[in-house]
Amino acid sequence: MTTLPRQLSARVDEELARHIQTLAPTGLSYSEIIKQAVAQFALTYRVAVENGVARPHEIPRLTAFKFELPPLWQPPRTGAITLPPLNLTKENAR
Repeated sequence: MTTLPRQLSARVDEELARHIQTLAPTGLSYSEIIKQAVAQFALTYRVAVENGVARPHEIPRLTAFKFELPPLWQPPRTGAITLPPLNLTKENAR
C-alpha cells in the first residue's frame, strides 16, 4: 500500500479557482470542496471500471447525471387536525 502524505497541495490556477468559486455557495470549506470533488471523481472511476465502461488507468468521461437532493426541512405541525367525517353506517361498514 502506498503511504499518502497527511497534507496535499495543488497549484490554484484560474480554472481551479473558478471551480472552487462555483462551489462556494454550498457553504463547504475549500478543503471540504476538494475532498468532495476527489470522492466524486473516485466514485465515477470505480463504478466505470467495475462495470467495464473503462479499463483500469483510463479516465472515464461522464455523459449523464442523475441528481438527488436531500428532503427540505419542514417545520413541526401544531394545532388540531380536522379530518372529514367517515359517514359510516352499519350497512356500509361491512
